[in-house]
Amino acid sequence: MIKFSIVIPCLNQIEFLKQCLENILHQSYKNFEVIIIDGGSNDGTKALIKKYSKKYSKFIFWKSEKDNGQADAINKGIKKSSGNWITWQNCDDYYKNKNVLKIFYENIKNNPSKILFIGNINLVNKSKKIIREIKYVTPSLYSLVYEGMTLTNQAAFWSSYVHKDIGYLFNSRINFDYEWFMRILSKYPKGAHHINQILGCYRLHENQKTYNQTEKDHQMKLFFKKKYGFNQRFYFLKIFLLKFRRFSLYILQGNLFYALRGVFYLLLKKN
Repeated sequence: MIKFSIVIPCLNQIEFLKQCLENILHQSYKNFEVIIIDGGSNDGTKALIKKYSKKYSKFIFWKSEKDNGQADAINKGIKKSSGNWITWQNCDDYYKNKNVLKIFYENIKNNPSKILFIGNINLVNKSKKIIREIKYVTPSLYSLVYEGMTLTNQAAFWSSYVHKDIGYLFNSRINFDYEWFMRILSKYPKGAHHINQILGCYRLHENQKTYNQTEKDHQMKLFFKKKYGFNQRFYFLKIFLLKFRRFSLYILQGNLFYALRGVFYLLLKKN
């Protein structure tokens, strides 16, 4: 039986947490648990969590205490989880609709040899207005190293057994997700499966860490890339081949307009 564990790390973002919880708790597929790890919020978050925990006690586990950052909170949640498929959902993000877990369930059931499943996402603003959609293809370690984040936790699940094999998230301020997915694909190079549907929504707003990256954060990202094989030699050829691969896969998916839009964007960027 497939059970999903969704870890939600949070700290003083009550304005988004309610939306995130409502979105998960009303999924049509019901075999899941929500593990909320609050870093000691003082904006009413704890009271909100208590309210939902009382109403949905079957689904929610929670803890509120000071932690060592987002990755530490997620690791705490993973260690408390009982599901055989795991992810985390940032409290300011949410799933596309009520059938997302059902879609993951069906794809996992039909692809038993895969250990990482990803879908496409919408970028949205603070008010949930769609900025643009982002379509992915089946990721590889090579594509992550040279193209950057070619998948995202907002639309991803992985098998829980990988934690016994490769451990938990690296506790950096940011880019720990990038390192985590490279680590998975380094260990399981053919383990990923792409679902060509929009499954997650990634909210952009001025208070998120990704929006406010520092030079130290960029250096950490470069450190992760080099750790998994980044080499500057023939860099432009590597990027060209990866872009061509991506273009071809978009065509095979039936995403011709999206592929052509990407080409025009690159041409405009060069000019």
